[in-house]
Amino acid sequence: MTDEDYKKLHPILNEVTQTYVSLYTNRPNEKNREKLIKLEALLHEKLEQLKKAKDDTQ
Repeated sequence: MTDEDYKKLHPILNEVTQTYVSLYTNRPNEKNREKLIKLEALLHEKLEQLKKAKDDTQ
């Protein structure tokens, strides 16, 4: 799968990935690392909610 295919199939995950990469590469310090950990936890929580909602509607 090419990068363009991935972007088309998973636009939200692509943007989140780009944000993580940007934060890690452009400002690698402890505060940003802590923010990333919190964002990752929030992302997983929201993805689980979406998955549950999708499963409930089927």
